[in-house]
Amino acid sequence: MTQPLAPVDEMYLEGLAMKRQQFRRENQQASDDVIEQMVRDWINDRPFDAPGRIRHL
Repeated sequence: MTQPLAPVDEMYLEGLAMKRQQFRRENQQASDDVIEQMVRDWINDRPFDAPGRIRHL
């Protein structure tokens, strides 16, 4: 049995999907692996004063 995602998790995943689509528009020749690496790099490039922890789902 799978547990439904909390609204904040759904919003987080939607935000990642939107950023992924932005990277695809800006880098149309990039492979899926390159796009995923760009998303990971974007997640990890946070200002030092950003609250909370980095989340990877």
